[in-house]
Amino acid sequence: MRSFLLIVVAIIVNFTYSYAQKDPELKIALSKMSAISTLNNPLATLNLTSPRLIKPMGGKENALKLFKKSVAEIQKDNVTIDSVINYTDREISKVRNIQYCFFPQLIVLGIPDSTKKMIRYATLMAVKEPGVKGWTFLDYSGLNDEKLNFLFPELAGKMDFPRGDIKPLVIPNEEVNSSIDYLMKTIDESMKKMKSVAGK
Repeated sequence: MRSFLLIVVAIIVNFTYSYAQKDPELKIALSKMSAISTLNNPLATLNLTSPRLIKPMGGKENALKLFKKSVAEIQKDNVTIDSVINYTDREISKVRNIQYCFFPQLIVLGIPDSTKKMIRYATLMAVKEPGVKGWTFLDYSGLNDEKLNFLFPELAGKMDFPRGDIKPLVIPNEEVNSSIDYLMKTIDESMKKMKSVAGK
């Protein structure tokens, strides 16, 4: 638990902040995306995935096949996404006509050992741009700089929210709620501390 927490905090404190106004539509879209994640709904996931990611996947039809395959593999491994907890006290950055925002997440997974749960840290990237209806998303944690610069050449060198290869935390069921509370509180304190430093 301690090593998991220290790595999460290290990722956050290395982030350089930039801020713009919040968008109320983003909160709604984020809630939908989180709910969809627990339902294993490939089509709904596709509809909220950034077109910038869909295109290199071979278009919507092929992307849907890949999403379905991913869901099938998760189910085959007897793994379920039980809940997704987002750190939502975030602001929106804007470069040219592209708005984007990063959301640290804790993803609670059901695993074959029914007495335990797995908690995984991830970062979701929300994007809003002309020609695309509303906010769409992609897994920022799973993309390296080369892939991100390919998808968003306009943002090359400007997306400085760090990614980290953090080993998931496996804990007894009875410790899940307290662990989530503690981790989210720590993330919140780290974010606020860095926001305060950036504002000086």
